[in-house]
Amino acid sequence: MSNVKSQPAALPVLFLTEMWERFGFYVVQGLLILYMTEHLNYTDKRGYATLGAFTALAYISPFVGGYLADKILGFSRTIVWGGIALIIGYALLSIPKIGDTLFYPGLATIVIGTGLFKPCISSLLGTQYNRDDPRRDAGFTIFYIGINLGAFLAGASSGYIKNAYGWHVGFFLASIGLVIGLIVFSIGSHRLIKMSKDYIVPARIKLRIITGCLVAIAGMTFLLRASAITEWLLPTAGLFLAMYLIVVTMQQHKEDRTKLFLLNILILSSIVFWMIYLQMFFSANLYIDRLVDKDVFGIHIATTVFYASESIFIMLLGPVFAWLWHTLGHANKNPSTISKFILGIAFMGVAFFIMSQSARFPNEEGLINPAWVFVSYFFITIGELLLSPIGLSAVTILAPGHLVGMMMGVWFVATGFGGVFAGVIAKMASVPDSAAITVAHKLAIYHDAFLNYSEIAFFTAAVLYFVQFPLKKYITR
Repeated sequence: MSNVKSQPAALPVLFLTEMWERFGFYVVQGLLILYMTEHLNYTDKRGYATLGAFTALAYISPFVGGYLADKILGFSRTIVWGGIALIIGYALLSIPKIGDTLFYPGLATIVIGTGLFKPCISSLLGTQYNRDDPRRDAGFTIFYIGINLGAFLAGASSGYIKNAYGWHVGFFLASIGLVIGLIVFSIGSHRLIKMSKDYIVPARIKLRIITGCLVAIAGMTFLLRASAITEWLLPTAGLFLAMYLIVVTMQQHKEDRTKLFLLNILILSSIVFWMIYLQMFFSANLYIDRLVDKDVFGIHIATTVFYASESIFIMLLGPVFAWLWHTLGHANKNPSTISKFILGIAFMGVAFFIMSQSARFPNEEGLINPAWVFVSYFFITIGELLLSPIGLSAVTILAPGHLVGMMMGVWFVATGFGGVFAGVIAKMASVPDSAAITVAHKLAIYHDAFLNYSEIAFFTAAVLYFVQFPLKKYITR
């Protein structure tokens, strides 16, 4: 408790604002693949491709949002603009009986809103600490609990509400979450340590940015409809981004250049983590919906509750990890960030190895005991706590002050490319749309796919383990 009380006064405000934003996002993220395959009658492959494109764009767009916040709008104004866009985007999905007419414009508006909102909250939290503040990792871990509390509330409610009132009422929940989040931020903004730069934005500049956002929504709508384009366009954009980061890194002074180099290695390794992690909303989500026994002690569990369970584990283990990093930090024994990343990716491999083995033990009805999924998600939780909040903290430490917003955007871009590849590897788990496919065949497909995910994670962790040795003299935390 004393650890929480010692945190900056702005932490509860940012905690609650982010919690409600994530609530809205995870309502949509958790329902999308189910909505596309069950309501819009998309094939697994088309659903995975669309979800991969949306996820990628939603996490890549913060790169631009971070730049606008750093250079033009300021963090607070960008958060408000992003929140308004998210409310509109979620509302578009909630309009009933339109097929997919507003489906893609709604997703595109969510992409833009997320791009404006997401990097600014994390960056604002980073400004509340001195660069060498030992409270930093603990604070970001507490903040991360807020993210997962929002995800839990989304998963625990959206599936049941969808079942009772329909898909569109489920999506309407997301808009409500954003409204609450913006109210919290507006009321509590006085607690923030003010940024040193006074962002006065002329009306003509605001109009240009709004116009640019509308044009971007139109472009994103096209890209999401033509998912084949995103399969080559986004990887190509990734190559250009990598070259840009190399140029930016080389332009820095020696100390900042070394820190940026380390940060780029961490960001690259995180792509593999996220492409496997996101299977909770891709292939694992359909696996649970189709093949996992959801009746426990006579109570039916909605499919979305399973990903919500991972958030429960985060909330249970998050304070333990926050205390651990806080204690080890004061004792000067905190493991290096790269060591935490290695362990995080390895735990992801363990999780999907367990998931793959679950497919070998169906009951007489061909269904899997849900305990397998909960155990797998427990290990995913450990991996997530070792990598995600630590990565957010690392960005605010390793990036030079004038590049924090942009590099926070790059961090989310890496998650976005994880989304691109999540859609690609999820196709390993595509079940053919044929009545001739037996339950045993479906189980075999998922077993092989999950085992492949596990092997990819273990291989990446091993590579990162050996890469750290020539960098030892540069790794200070």
